[in-house]
Amino acid sequence: MEVRKKVSPNEWLYRRGYSTPIKKYMNPDGTATSRVFKLREKDNRELSVDVKSLSTPLKSVGDRDRFFLFEFSNRVVEENGLNSYYDPLPEGKNDAHAVIIGMTIEDEILPGLLARKSKRVYIQ
Repeated sequence: MEVRKKVSPNEWLYRRGYSTPIKKYMNPDGTATSRVFKLREKDNRELSVDVKSLSTPLKSVGDRDRFFLFEFSNRVVEENGLNSYYDPLPEGKNDAHAVIIGMTIEDEILPGLLARKSKRVYIQ
């Protein structure tokens, strides 16, 4: 089994959330809701993020019509008992990809905390 390399606590991470008002991924004031950071069944207990220093906002958001982008410090991840690891996607699809592990699908606290510690990235 391959050993994963931890992301430095000094790094910043990107996480995108859907821009549809139906799913409520953003509060009226433009901040992220906990839903942006909540695990889903298909996530296999790993929250997908991008490492900011290895990406750009435009690359990380993908489709600006469907998604918003938020950034947060990896230090917040580690201070709350979670770990982040580099996890580049195969065939160069996304070299900035990383995962946060340590949350459970039932967790309501950590997604809310990450949402409060994030800020929206405005993309031109």
